[in-house]
Amino acid sequence: MSPDEVTVECSWKIENIDKVWEKILWKEKLSQLAEETNINNCFSMSKKTSDPCPCSLKICLTKNRNFIALQILSEVPMIEVHGQYEEYLMTVRGELLDEVDGSALYECRIDLPKMQSEILLKFCKLKEATSVWLYGISAVTKSVETSASVPSLSGKAAGANRLLASLMHGLNQGGKNIDSIETIVDKKLTEMEHRMMSRIDERLDRIEKRMEDENSRIIALLSDLKKQLIQ
Repeated sequence: MSPDEVTVECSWKIENIDKVWEKILWKEKLSQLAEETNINNCFSMSKKTSDPCPCSLKICLTKNRNFIALQILSEVPMIEVHGQYEEYLMTVRGELLDEVDGSALYECRIDLPKMQSEILLKFCKLKEATSVWLYGISAVTKSVETSASVPSLSGKAAGANRLLASLMHGLNQGGKNIDSIETIVDKKLTEMEHRMMSRIDERLDRIEKRMEDENSRIIALLSDLKKQLIQ
């Protein structure tokens, strides 16, 4: 990844490094991160003196790539994961790998339910900590197609294109005082809604009539059966 392909923001102050994105291991699949990380990939995040906000790290991809999975080695036992527009996705409990002199090492493996162009990691259960160490982070990403790569329209998309062309033709008709294409679209949608409701009402009427006829037939059969039993 290059500087124009990824941005990283932290709610706390990042210590001892300038470029967090350089510390991320970009991978094709998750692996044994504990065996791959080293001291050069470690950094700490320190709480700002007067800022009560929790520690969080936001990573955004900007060049048609999305996150599939992430892996975090840190002192954090639990991480809240949020996606695009800070939509909550999941909470991941870390696996305790080691604990020495009160310092713990947890591994959080995050398999995303759907691809995301940005990830917000909220570090939980920090108690009264004013600094947190992150020992390693890896990310699995995948390229995504852009709309420009779609060569042509087909099916419903082609139908929508023809409808739009028809609407534009309506706008170009002389002598019509139409403010915008939204007016035409609203009118067309209203007409479509009325036609659909009319068809639904007709179908419901037919079903109701069929049910009434069937009920009448059943009542007649029961009546005949009752007469036969009485005789």
